[in-house]
Amino acid sequence: MSIIILDESIASKIAAGEVIERPASVVKELIENSLDAGARNIEIEVREAGRGLIRVTDDGCGMTREDAVLSLQRHATSKISTADDLFRITSLGFRGEALPSIASVSHLTLVTRAAGAEVGTRLTAVAGEVVELEDVGAPIGSDVSVTRLFHNTPARLKFLKRDATELGQIADTVTRFLFSHSETSFRLRVEGREALRHAANSDLRAAVLSAWGSQLADAMFAVEKRQPGASVRGLASPLSLHRATRSHQFLYVNRRWVRSRTLSRAVEEAYRGLVPDKRFPAVVLLLEVEPHAVDVNVHPTKAEVRLSREPEIFHLVASAVREALGSPAAGARFSAPAVAPAGGAAGPQGAGQEHAPALQPLAAGWAGTLTAPGLLSPAFRAAVGDKLELRPLAQLRSTYILAESQAGLLLVDQHRAQERILYERFAQARISHRPYSQALLTPVSVQLGAREAGAISEQMDDLRAIGLELEPFGRDAFLVRAVPAELRGGDAESLVKDLADELSAEGAGTSVERKRDRLLVTLCCRSSVKAGDRLSYDEMAELLHDLIATARPYTCPHGWPIVMTISNFDIDRKFNR
Repeated sequence: MSIIILDESIASKIAAGEVIERPASVVKELIENSLDAGARNIEIEVREAGRGLIRVTDDGCGMTREDAVLSLQRHATSKISTADDLFRITSLGFRGEALPSIASVSHLTLVTRAAGAEVGTRLTAVAGEVVELEDVGAPIGSDVSVTRLFHNTPARLKFLKRDATELGQIADTVTRFLFSHSETSFRLRVEGREALRHAANSDLRAAVLSAWGSQLADAMFAVEKRQPGASVRGLASPLSLHRATRSHQFLYVNRRWVRSRTLSRAVEEAYRGLVPDKRFPAVVLLLEVEPHAVDVNVHPTKAEVRLSREPEIFHLVASAVREALGSPAAGARFSAPAVAPAGGAAGPQGAGQEHAPALQPLAAGWAGTLTAPGLLSPAFRAAVGDKLELRPLAQLRSTYILAESQAGLLLVDQHRAQERILYERFAQARISHRPYSQALLTPVSVQLGAREAGAISEQMDDLRAIGLELEPFGRDAFLVRAVPAELRGGDAESLVKDLADELSAEGAGTSVERKRDRLLVTLCCRSSVKAGDRLSYDEMAELLHDLIATARPYTCPHGWPIVMTISNFDIDRKFNR
């Protein structure tokens, strides 16, 4: 399509022009132009963190001499021609202001040749003004060199960060395109040295391998789900791999990298309770929707988008990731631990026990299918196969259960294990309206502050659904008449105060579902065995059995790991066997 100058009536409907705020902005705009031109090979060269040189070379369709001249004018574009086109954008760059915006703050040289043209064109512009235009020999495609960036805007130059920061932004920008356009080859060179390289490959995992390495690329689970008018595909990290920031979360709409609260919240919801608080999984998710269902013209850099049917999109993405984490490939089939027969000899901690029960799985009725990816190492999973046979051996520091399996040893955090067990029991009780509760012989009076009392009052139905029965008893006070049957220690007053503190801390804007979840998490924490509690052999075996029966036995409701493994292979290797 030829370059045209937009009519002012159309240009006025477009948000502010392309923002060139740092070297990475230049790289972004030039790569977008290359991809929209159909390039299959893109090379980026950077010197002096982009201040000295940014050069992007591609093998796209190139431009004629006339189009090259027009491309330096304001509102020049080949992507749209009418106002209606703004609502069905399918290209990456469409405002047509990238080159003039870049040229206005730099020295820019464009060498380009269109398919079918006998010669190419070289155009040089300084501060937006064309100073040289000539015919040259050139391959089909475009080569744009930007030097002396921000030479005429010293204020903007002053606010650039140190070189390492700016280079990091450039590498991150290239990575964004590498994930969304893995069928295109990319090569980034910094000061003449290769910093990033990706060979054209339609497999997204290959792109992740190029950017993040094999450890993460090999471990990530495939995500894919469709519904009428929308689909999502990509990769999501297992529960054992997470970061301190969202730096490894790349979200796309119609192959355009975006910032979207809807998509970010969907990812957060998918991993809620599976990774620790303030830790973030690595995900690359590409959402495809009909062009008219997304508005990309709400931010100058097109990084933020507005989606129609947000609730449906939220559910699609959250459920797709959850299902990927719970797919058969994500976990193994476990059997429950062997338990000493009733009336028989005690376990390893029992008096007079010479030999522990034989290593064997229980009856099939005790088997549970894991629906979450484990924290098991690759070597451990390979040795386990489809079924893991467990036998508890002992307690370590009255905190961890040491269990033997055919694949090696497992260390199980007893407190977190019971938190997970109780969390799922309480959640099911709330859903089924069949709470596990025990009545108190003498009701307990609890006095709260006004804010805490208000928080408890709002959640009375949910508290009752999990077995905690309260009754208003004067101003900001309650009578506790029944507590969950699982509650250890029976300290009803402390439990209610802890719950009140948690609920009031959430704030007025917190969703009902999040408050319910915090309520369950706090209740499970208070009701579980603690580090330092001694357990009998039978208690350890029962705890392991109940843990395996849960849907997500590898992380507690806070998202912290429950299980650590040491494979037979690792043990033998340490002993040089």
